Amino acid sequence: MPTEEELESMEARIAAASTGAWVPVLETRGATGGASCIQIAPATAVEDDEIYLSRFTNGEQVQVSPDLQLDADLDFIASARQDMPRLIAEVRRLRALLRGDSDRRHAAFVALRELGRSQDYRDRADAGRGLAAFADMQEVFGPLLELVLDPGDTFVTRVTAEAVLRRRDGIGLRIVASALAVADWSQSEWIHTAVRDVFGIFSEERDSAMQLCEEILQDPDERVALGARQLHEALAEIDPVLRPA
Repeated sequence: MPTEEELESMEARIAAASTGAWVPVLETRGATGGASCIQIAPATAVEDDEIYLSRFTNGEQVQVSPDLQLDADLDFIASARQDMPRLIAEVRRLRALLRGDSDRRHAAFVALRELGRSQDYRDRADAGRGLAAFADMQEVFGPLLELVLDPGDTFVTRVTAEAVLRRRDGIGLRIVASALAVADWSQSEWIHTAVRDVFGIFSEERDSAMQLCEEILQDPDERVALGARQLHEALAEIDPVLRPA
């Protein structure tokens, strides 16, 4: 993705180029009896302004109009004069949309994080469910871990752990592994319940989660690796209801 400075440099080159529409006149696409060129159409349409292209190799002209490759190059150069401003505008438009999406996602995260600090366990459980959808954001890891390890109500632990595990990806498993490594007995029991609820039906989902845990076992964070080992053991104890025929 080009930087803003690179876009500005492109715009400077465009501004320095001849103004007006650049129109390719190509002998291989409708012979006029002359040589292919780029006509630069002025606003007054009274000037005759044309650009011709020749190719030389070791000082010797190797392509003479009409020539398919020469015309393709002329077409590209002429079209770039009109295409580049449109492409730059589209890059900026998409960047603005991405910034807007990022701002909205951050605002949703902040609202859910605050809900997770509520004195009402139901609010904290709802925050856990909601934050699970944003677990790919780096700043969400901490608040989710706190909710899985909620000190006030194990209902919050179970609901949040289940929501995170239902992502069925390495991000969710890593959060739960981090929690398991330091969870007390009661929290650990409800986390294991969430693991059984999520991965107790389809063997493919259980097996995929075990493979992801094996990858997390290599995590340099000893706490995460320890929790991943516990999580892998919990998954191994599950006998899924449905297996491939």
